[in-house]
Amino acid sequence: MTNILLLYPPFCTPASPPYSITYLAAFLKNNFPKNNVAELSKPFTVDVLDLNILFHRLKFKEYHNYYRKAIYDDYEEKTKQFLAATSDCYTENNKKVVNNQDPELLQKLMDAIRQKSPDIVALSIVYSSQAFYAVALLAELKKLGIKTIIGGPAINEKLKSIADLSFSNEVDFLQYLSSGKIKHEQLNITRALDFSMYNLNDYFTPAAVIPLRTSNSCFYKQCTFCTHHGNVQYIEHPLEDIKKTIIQSKQKYFFFIDDMIPKKRLLQLAEILKPLNILWMCQLRPTKDLDKQTLAILKESGLNIIIWGVESANDRILQLMKKGTNKKDLTEVLKNAKAAGIINALYIMFGFPTETKEEFLETIDFLKENTNNVDLISTSIFGLQKDAIIFSKPDKYGIAQIQTKQRTILEPAITYSVSSGLSQEEATQLRQKYKKTLDKINKYPKQMNFFREHMLINIIM
Repeated sequence: MTNILLLYPPFCTPASPPYSITYLAAFLKNNFPKNNVAELSKPFTVDVLDLNILFHRLKFKEYHNYYRKAIYDDYEEKTKQFLAATSDCYTENNKKVVNNQDPELLQKLMDAIRQKSPDIVALSIVYSSQAFYAVALLAELKKLGIKTIIGGPAINEKLKSIADLSFSNEVDFLQYLSSGKIKHEQLNITRALDFSMYNLNDYFTPAAVIPLRTSNSCFYKQCTFCTHHGNVQYIEHPLEDIKKTIIQSKQKYFFFIDDMIPKKRLLQLAEILKPLNILWMCQLRPTKDLDKQTLAILKESGLNIIIWGVESANDRILQLMKKGTNKKDLTEVLKNAKAAGIINALYIMFGFPTETKEEFLETIDFLKENTNNVDLISTSIFGLQKDAIIFSKPDKYGIAQIQTKQRTILEPAITYSVSSGLSQEEATQLRQKYKKTLDKINKYPKQMNFFREHMLINIIM
């Protein structure tokens, strides 16, 4: 018997169970040993361990007790304190890893691993912030002689150099376990997931919020700044599996974490969700095909919040981003969503290359003019990503010079200069100047940009 343990390392927001290792566990269990027992040299067991939530439960017990309550009088102040405490904690422990020191609670986390008696440990690295603890965990696992495997969208060369193996997808992992004996046509691709593997009371929410995906990538893939899709082929997951996951979970709140879902798919999803009496949220582009009727149907199915990828309200910048939207449509879509009773949360990106101060202010004015239809704003300053379209064609976007700086744990940092428009520093200064203006528009505490799950549960309104 070979025991496989799937790990989710610290650090990320402790608000919901991890999708990545939950899906990987389901995929492995569906394909061995019962379905392909003749193909495997020996049987396997699969277990999961969310070390991110274990760390937060151990370190921040007071806040866990606080967020498990359903009513709050001081949410904004308490969450401000929590975010400051976690930021300091993450920074301090990441520095320890960089300096080859043991980060906090490392042995407690290792004790939890040892209790599972694994022969193989696979780490899922979804966020770059998880890379630091992953380095420390890999080093400890190596001391114990446990075979280590890493995968996920945020793995890097440093992690690959420490782990025994790395895989880019679940099929390659399965082929390794079966010594290449399982054929693709034999794969069971059922995607019904089991979240009962976790203690859902561990999470920093008054009720569990379950993350789900309707596809394995983005159907659009054209935004010039984005790398989330990883150029992976867009494949939709069976709706019946999504329905089965929801019913089996016996939970009420769900976050569809796809970067984007097309209209046809949204309507299909709404049809299966409406009879289930759940509340859900998702991320979308504010495109004109999401009309009043469509948004009303989505609301009737339980859609409570949409996080819109607005980014800018200037048409020239939107065209450079290839968002497939325009200012007029933004206004109409947000108005119709609000009229349907949907909460509108907006992603805004300042400082896209060649953006001028006037174009920056046009977005500020748009937000002020549409304040009645905006509930929460999440702002960011543009950062250049290696595999983005804009990175491969810098001249087209006014990027004059790209420089990289090596880092100990993370991938090289990328800096750039622009031939026209605002620099990153200037965009950052302007955002700070209009901070009070943006905060005044928010109908929800801005800290909910870090705890969107709290917004879905509507804990303080």
